[in-house]
Amino acid sequence: MATESVVTGAKIVLPGEIVEGSVQITDGLITDVSPGKSKVPLAVNLNGGYLAPGLIDLHTDNLEKHALPRPGVRWDALSATVTHDAVIAAAGITTVFDSLCIGSTTRAIDQSSDERSAIVPTLIESINAAKSRGLLRSEHFLHLRCEVTDTDVIQQFEPLADNPLLRLISVMDHAPGHRQSADLDRFREMQIARYGWTATDADRHIEEWMDASKTIGPQNQAQIVGLARSRNIPVASHDDETAEHVHEANRAGVKISEFPTTHVAAATARNLGIQIVMGAPNVVRGGSHSGNVSARELAIADHLDILASDYVPASLLHAAFQLSRDPVSMPLWKAIATVSSTPADICGLSDRGAIKADLRADLCHFIEIDNKPVVTRAWSNGRTVF
Repeated sequence: MATESVVTGAKIVLPGEIVEGSVQITDGLITDVSPGKSKVPLAVNLNGGYLAPGLIDLHTDNLEKHALPRPGVRWDALSATVTHDAVIAAAGITTVFDSLCIGSTTRAIDQSSDERSAIVPTLIESINAAKSRGLLRSEHFLHLRCEVTDTDVIQQFEPLADNPLLRLISVMDHAPGHRQSADLDRFREMQIARYGWTATDADRHIEEWMDASKTIGPQNQAQIVGLARSRNIPVASHDDETAEHVHEANRAGVKISEFPTTHVAAATARNLGIQIVMGAPNVVRGGSHSGNVSARELAIADHLDILASDYVPASLLHAAFQLSRDPVSMPLWKAIATVSSTPADICGLSDRGAIKADLRADLCHFIEIDNKPVVTRAWSNGRTVF
């Protein structure tokens, strides 16, 4: 027997418009969207607010933060995964791409201390274990972030290339002198303070890292992009700073520019038809925490397509809502698309991302309090998860 329900009494965020209406759900799918309040006796009355598609987050470090809550502390992976999932659902995110690092992004003196990379297989196992036991509220996919300056990145990536959860790959180069760390003096000071390096150690490691960026970086990137394209997995570049960075990525077949750091990089991506992903915390805060380009400014210039929560899951809806206010003043339905239909489209998730008949009933209800959105309920595939 079919399981049916009706959700009513809210403004529904549809593709291209917002209407007061009702949504009918049958066996986890949306079967009808109609204007007006439903008269069905057992309909779920939301009593106002907005009903949006369940949010889709292409990049979050939240699982890593639960698995490695402090330097040198490794938490139980299953516990970390289930707790992370609960936070995600409470943020209205019904599809999450857990971003896990492959290869060292620090090049610490003791490479074996790079726990972020070492814990990846265990975290993937924990996601599968939690899923098989019915413990997850939202649907989880993998976003593997590959540090191309690491000599072992290909060796670490290849065993995971055919994992069915893998739906997005990004290629990163965190070497100093460009992208996120263009200011070499500042980077040098930060590394000395963080790792307790001597000035001589810092200079030696910085030189080695910059050399790796020029030598092994390009070939590792080309190999990873080739492996991804042969599996039809979209690839994102990361922290593009210059027009040439974007052109290099475009020549390699990259279709997403994740977190460009300058206006020039974002404008170049737009001209090449590359989708632009920015961090939601950047929007909420009104600027980048590391001094890069403002996501709000990119949105005003129409150089922003997708938001990702990055390091704060709750920022995703908050940022989309913020885009609909001054100074960006984007229509709310268009702002919500940056966290729903557009990320769904770029990753080939044709079964979700909008409130539309025959799509998954992934839904997020929120109300406005003090000019901020607050999630009150969420549904994943028709099932209440928050």
